[in-house]
Amino acid sequence: MDMETVKGAIKQVIKNTGANFLALTAALSRVLRSLPGRIRPPKALPEPVKEFFGRIRKISADKALWIWAVVILGGGLLFRLINGNLLGTHTTLVFAQWWEDELGNQALVNLAAEFEAQNPGITVKLEKMTWPEIRALFEVAEDAKKKKPDIFSVDPYAVSDLEAYIQPADSPIGGVQPVVSFINVLFYNIDLFKTVGFDRPPKNQTEFLSYVRRIGQENGGVYGAGLALGDNNPHSVNRHFLSWIWSALGNPSAESFSFNSPQVISVLNFLNQLKQNLYSDPFSLTEEELVNAFREGKVGMMIGPVANIRDLKTTMTKAFGITTIPGIESYVRKPVFPLTVWYAGVNQQSEHREEALSFLSFLQEKDGIIAAEAYAVPGNGRRNPDLSKGDLLYAKAFDMYEAGEIVRELYDPKEAAELNSLILRQIKLMFLDALTPEQCAEAIQRDWEKIAENTASQDRPGHASAD
Repeated sequence: MDMETVKGAIKQVIKNTGANFLALTAALSRVLRSLPGRIRPPKALPEPVKEFFGRIRKISADKALWIWAVVILGGGLLFRLINGNLLGTHTTLVFAQWWEDELGNQALVNLAAEFEAQNPGITVKLEKMTWPEIRALFEVAEDAKKKKPDIFSVDPYAVSDLEAYIQPADSPIGGVQPVVSFINVLFYNIDLFKTVGFDRPPKNQTEFLSYVRRIGQENGGVYGAGLALGDNNPHSVNRHFLSWIWSALGNPSAESFSFNSPQVISVLNFLNQLKQNLYSDPFSLTEEELVNAFREGKVGMMIGPVANIRDLKTTMTKAFGITTIPGIESYVRKPVFPLTVWYAGVNQQSEHREEALSFLSFLQEKDGIIAAEAYAVPGNGRRNPDLSKGDLLYAKAFDMYEAGEIVRELYDPKEAAELNSLILRQIKLMFLDALTPEQCAEAIQRDWEKIAENTASQDRPGHASAD
């Protein structure tokens, strides 16, 4: 007998059992309703049975019906559970993500519960993991495939690492899908500024450098700024290097941009002067360590997403503010903000792809709730009055966003990992005095052109891969 035959037989037994259960329930309910006033035992009954009826003789028929309703409900739920488990109709979706702790009021837990209520037979299991931990899940042997999540949050700068696992972009809701976004801004410690005589944040990179030096000179063990350029930080290059470049030259176009331009060399000169006054080693400092140092008053300024506001407001004892990332003195155009975006993708090797795609679509429909609970600006692209109402920091963040522009990416995700790696390598050589800022800019541009040329050749019709 094959498995399908067995499965069909089990299904029929359960169906018949369910029908019999419901028929028995209806019959007993009719009997109970016909009982007058109170339940009375028949006269000719064994003593144990008489004793049982004696204990419940004071229970009215109405109360008995309530008790029986509870029994029916419990039996029905058990029947449904058995039915789902035996027939394999119950699905558990594993969602690996780092969002849960960054959302207020258990928002992700509540959204998962709402999705489950709308989709009986599906359970969403939330797994809190960092991006390196998520990526590591896909690096294990194929025989451990069941351990891989069905849906997972994705670092867009390392999509190429998991290209074989992400649902193709040409499928419904395929590829890597954005959910909410955050602009990156400059955070500064207002109380620390006051101790050294500053009543406003720096307006340009020259002032920024003077602020950093003065804070370090007048406060032992306190540093003016920190950069998190460690390769374990997926946003290191975009947030802590390219942000300075965009603030110096505005919103660039991929066609005209060059790392070897005077504006980029000016930024590299600025960073080269800044390196002696930074908190810790920027190439080993993690994003979390930088935020903790700022929270504890050890760092006066840092670049970070507006999502940090919520955490700092509840954990930092010192007053802090936010402002645009300072540009060069000659820059007079609109401020430009790079984005930190929460992306999610579906594992195309999942056995529950349709359910996972449905859940991802549901999350995108709920982007307003996620944006509000994550304190995301711009969030889903629409101003949420709850974010700025009564909160000057969020009101300022929205005003900054609406007065500025969002920087356009110069590259697609396939190129991002290579570009980030080469930038970090050349900047590190400059910080070690092995390269001048001019040489660093030239090396980055040269390597970048090689990447762009290789990408273009692979995209040409008729190109055959080396594999």
